[in-house]
Amino acid sequence: MVSCQEEVSLPPEPVEEEILDVDTITAMETIEARGTLIAVTTQPELNYHLSNGRPAGFQFELLDDFCEFLGTNLELRITDSLLTILPALHDRSVDLFTGAVDTTVLDSTCHYVFLELPGSTVQTYAWVFPKCDNDTSLTTAINLWMQDYQASDMRKSYYRYFNNKGVGRKAEPTSRLSDYDPLIKAQAKKMGWDWRLLASIIYQESHFKPDLVSEKGAFGLMQLMPVTMENYGIDYDSSVEEQLAAAGKLLMHFSNELPESINDSIERSYFILASYNAGMGHILEARLKAERQGKDPDVWTDNVEHFTPKQTYYFVKEVTKRFSHYKALIE
Repeated sequence: MVSCQEEVSLPPEPVEEEILDVDTITAMETIEARGTLIAVTTQPELNYHLSNGRPAGFQFELLDDFCEFLGTNLELRITDSLLTILPALHDRSVDLFTGAVDTTVLDSTCHYVFLELPGSTVQTYAWVFPKCDNDTSLTTAINLWMQDYQASDMRKSYYRYFNNKGVGRKAEPTSRLSDYDPLIKAQAKKMGWDWRLLASIIYQESHFKPDLVSEKGAFGLMQLMPVTMENYGIDYDSSVEEQLAAAGKLLMHFSNELPESINDSIERSYFILASYNAGMGHILEARLKAERQGKDPDVWTDNVEHFTPKQTYYFVKEVTKRFSHYKALIE
């Protein structure tokens, strides 16, 4: 299914100095410290796009599974050509390139992992990353993942995006998430939020279904509970605009109630999301538990998050992960 090449078989071009300093930390140490794998791909209509509010694409699916294997987040970007991001690969601001590759443009400074896909493909698909003789950490990680990743899984993913002749099924480009984008943008503007974060919460709660009612009576785009609906003056007949206004007030209430000592804006957003899912009381209790265990009660990541209900932990993870894809794919 796959084969790993140490380098392409082209003569090396002369360089004035080493591309990578062998004394630097390894590629995997860099990724683990960052907590995110940064990858770049081409052909977004095939490899990385939105489908019904969800990130999708052939290379996205492979990388998403790889990142789950590593226990890291994924940041996927789009470029027109591998050549344009080679400098970023070599200075490690980007970890790898993934997509269609013309191997004649690669030189001896690059490793590549060639994907032998089912069927007959016109293009060569590969993962490309910088070569360093003393650092095989990323190659090792990819090989371990490939041993774990089932050939049947890759075949299923392949046939979602390619036909039997190996020609890609290109998705229609999209510039919107839902029919309610204008209302979501208007509400987010009132709150001083990025509208795509609000949209990610909505997808998590209702998949943009404004009339959805859960078994527990939670209603609407943002699945407000009956008590909350009553507190903010809405009911099951309320419009989308009214639903968003109520949810916006609730989110801002949580923001105002959080201690000022949580002063990092990103970490604070995690606490707000967690409060929306579990309630402020549970999150304040989690902060106390974290502090008793010697953790920082003002930091969510790797601190308070581990003392919250599992549902809340994954809610924050999923919303923020989707938000990162929304930022990459839509204005």
